[in-house]
Amino acid sequence: MARKPVLEGGKKDEIIAAASELFFTEGFEKTSVRMILDKVGGEVGMFYHYFRSKEELFDTVADRFFRQYEAAFGKMTEDVSTIEEFTDRLLSLYGSSMEQFAKIRGNMHWTVQSAFHERTLAAMIPAAEAMLEKYGYHGSYPLDIAAARSIASLSAALHSASFEAMNEDKKKQLIRDLITDCMR
Repeated sequence: MARKPVLEGGKKDEIIAAASELFFTEGFEKTSVRMILDKVGGEVGMFYHYFRSKEELFDTVADRFFRQYEAAFGKMTEDVSTIEEFTDRLLSLYGSSMEQFAKIRGNMHWTVQSAFHERTLAAMIPAAEAMLEKYGYHGSYPLDIAAARSIASLSAALHSASFEAMNEDKKKQLIRDLITDCMR
């Protein structure tokens, strides 16, 4: 028998909110479907009416969390016309994103932090492809690989202790250099 379509809102949103809280504090492995349902006052059948598995629910939580970052990064890429502008906006977006993350990180389990970091990088690849095309990518790698390489390089730099120790001008120059390297 085919499943009925499930509308957004109501108990589904309650399950997602409860799961978010538990995934952040307990981690994915330690969070059970029963724990989530206890928070919302629901039964197992209700859970499986909305989600096929705990993994699907985690993906839903992550998708909702990252929609705003995908949109912001994509808009930033569309709005800027030079690598210098992109660098300035990237540093600003990174700063505000890290401030928001610090507010929710508190007791966030390392497994969730790791999964969210990976999802962040993956979510940025389409915008990185657009950025590389916009600035005249002419490298020998396929565009998706070049975009993933640029995101990985930027992530490694932004999350390093040596980057934090740099002054603003050096940070900007490093980002521009990484982007330029990925253009080849």
